[in-house]
Amino acid sequence: MTTDTRPKLASARLRLTNGELNLLGIAKGSGMIHPQLATMLVYLFTDLTAQPVELRRLLKAVCDETFNSISVDGDTSTNDTILLMASGQSGIRPGDAGLQMRFQKALLEVCQSLAQQIVSDGEGVRHVIRLRIEQANGRDEALRIARAIAHSLLVKTAWAGADPNWGRILAAVGASGVALDPTRVTISIGNQPVCRHGLSCKFDRCRAHAEMSKPSYEICVQLGRGRAAASYLTADLTAEYVRINADYST
Repeated sequence: MTTDTRPKLASARLRLTNGELNLLGIAKGSGMIHPQLATMLVYLFTDLTAQPVELRRLLKAVCDETFNSISVDGDTSTNDTILLMASGQSGIRPGDAGLQMRFQKALLEVCQSLAQQIVSDGEGVRHVIRLRIEQANGRDEALRIARAIAHSLLVKTAWAGADPNWGRILAAVGASGVALDPTRVTISIGNQPVCRHGLSCKFDRCRAHAEMSKPSYEICVQLGRGRAAASYLTADLTAEYVRINADYST
């Protein structure tokens, strides 16, 4: 699998009683994808009539759920940019007829699509994994654990081989710096638990391997600490990633 350099596209159209509102998103990004500083460029265009402060508020809420919750390799650069631009051509404002909630939902769906496309297009990526961290003691804690799992080289290479090695995932949870009780942790691949209360449990390894051989699947980690949860989109680490990044000099 090689990186697709074509831009990623997503769009939405809202039909309203007072007109029509359009939203278009264009993104670039493959390797070095990680929140805050990465080679990710996202441009969002709408014909909404809105002030910069309104657009900033809408975009921040959506980014926390999408672009700030993805990672290909955890490496960073200095080109991270996400812009939401409004032409005002429609004459429709966020406060018109309760539009704000509908527009934010459409913006979220566009950004979710772009985020998924960015991770899927990661250098050498063969599997996209949605990490679902549940029963955390706060969303920040859930994200911290998700990032620890997503950035573990041992975990990512196990994903590349479709190996249901839950021990590597549990080790990454333990290395996250969160002081938790491992005997309360349960890990599932797809809908099949592979670890209960920090210990091995009987599971169908062939079924787990088949699930991990899919282009995308979910791994759920339940911490037994609270009610907070977070989703995080990441990918495996393959020999193709090494080849792409070893075969050129900068």
